Amino acid sequence: MLRRLLFSTAILLTLAAKANAAPPADPDWPCQQRLVAHLALATYWTGPAPPAGVDWHSDQRLAALVEQVSPRDVSAADGAANLDGFAKSVPATERAKTLPLAFAALVEQTNEERDAVVSRLKDLAVRQRSLAKRIESDEAALQAIPPDATGDAAAERAGISERHDLLVRSYHDIGETIRYACQVPGDLDARLGAYARVLAAHLDTK
Repeated sequence: MLRRLLFSTAILLTLAAKANAAPPADPDWPCQQRLVAHLALATYWTGPAPPAGVDWHSDQRLAALVEQVSPRDVSAADGAANLDGFAKSVPATERAKTLPLAFAALVEQTNEERDAVVSRLKDLAVRQRSLAKRIESDEAALQAIPPDATGDAAAERAGISERHDLLVRSYHDIGETIRYACQVPGDLDARLGAYARVLAAHLDTK
């Protein structure tokens, strides 16, 4: 019983803190980090503009490179090493065209990776709020049934109690997932900045 009350108190305190905090731009965004909905090429890239009207997907080598370094489980160090090797292999006379196009492709793919994470985080936030409401409802139901109830009332109380504990565990499991996943968009942002620096370093190299 004490464990249950402690869990419920933690949930209520969390909800109260969120209610008293300044409302976020997106109410479904559960992270303390500010939500940047879309990464812009100009935020990271100060070199030549990518060539207009060129589809990077049509360049098999470039498409393979982007596929290799864009997944979110690729570390910044590994991705940067691959990009460095790619940039060195591009003839100096072609770098002003190829490297900006490569970075534009990386921005596009990174946004796709981030969009998937952001969408998942919002879904988890909605689910966690729903669980919190169900937990509060079960708390009210448990308070309405005396702990020493017998017969059908005792069976009902036991069923509510079991469900309540499962919901609390799910609530905290989701909270842990959110805490971890909230780091991912920022990590992808930082990695994209590292990628930009690697490619830009080769623009003036002869």
